[in-house]
Amino acid sequence: MTPAIGRVLVDCAGARMGGALRFLTELDSYLADRPSADVEVVGRDRRVAPTWLARRETLGRHRRSVALNNVGFVATRGERWVLLRNLLHFLPPEEIAAIPGGLPPGTAQQAQIIRACARRADMVVVPTTTMAQRVLAVLPELTSRLAVRPHPLSRAPAAAVRGQTGDRVDLLCPVLFAPFKAMGRLLRPVDRAAGLAARQTGAEITVSVTATASEAHAEGLAGCRHLRFVGRLTPTRLAEFQQSCHAIVYPTRIESFGYPLAEARLAGVWAIAADCPHNREVAGPVLIAYQRDTPDDLAAAMVTALGAIPEQRAENPFDPVRYFDWLLDARTAAT
Repeated sequence: MTPAIGRVLVDCAGARMGGALRFLTELDSYLADRPSADVEVVGRDRRVAPTWLARRETLGRHRRSVALNNVGFVATRGERWVLLRNLLHFLPPEEIAAIPGGLPPGTAQQAQIIRACARRADMVVVPTTTMAQRVLAVLPELTSRLAVRPHPLSRAPAAAVRGQTGDRVDLLCPVLFAPFKAMGRLLRPVDRAAGLAARQTGAEITVSVTATASEAHAEGLAGCRHLRFVGRLTPTRLAEFQQSCHAIVYPTRIESFGYPLAEARLAGVWAIAADCPHNREVAGPVLIAYQRDTPDDLAAAMVTALGAIPEQRAENPFDPVRYFDWLLDARTAAT
């Protein structure tokens, strides 16, 4: 691909919460150190709506246009890059059938648009090998134009205290509730597992869940003894919880990346999650895997997490500078 003359255009529309907001935070930090970078970020605080998608195509010629929100550019001149980060757009029929209530409204229609736009891209970027496999199963013609790059993540300062004080153990479940995730079905075994692990170890185990009391009630979780619902946290407050917990519990299975797994890896905190290729790829050496979503298997993983401290490694497989230097081809030096 031969670059055109001009700046790099980045569309961040839709980055309001969860992993999309975390990604944007890393991008903003990268650009703050490079005030002269030839990068223009647009779409901030906007929804990914048809009117915006049409407008962004008219913002002039850029040597590279990067869509961070799944919907690739289709008419703009220069290189067209798109980040595909929503697993729901590439699920096979058998997995869709297993989702309680099926796909969220409008998702099937969105998937058709996203796939059509991806076919027009010069480069498609996905965060994991499993996401790449799902995309190529639907769009095999993208094989030569698809790159796997884990999402960028900076290492947080090391925590002075890890979440075990005397007989009290704090675990963190940093999940974003959504109907298709069936979090009630996933978290009831976690609550019972915490009780089993508490009896085995003599510790008082609490799992802090990043959901509101109303979300817990809607999922039938209000009566769980070992779950503490702390609400949806700001990035700063979430970082405080992450740095003080003994381990994270991440039972959700429908994820294209899973920032909590990557954050645990960099912090040297155990990540208790299902044994699958995706979790092994992102969490790496801090993964404590369980085979089944049962209280017994989850409790065994919790007991393992309480019995050892993972090794914190110096390398960062999610290095933001390496990631954005490649994604943006930013033509400037850091200040």
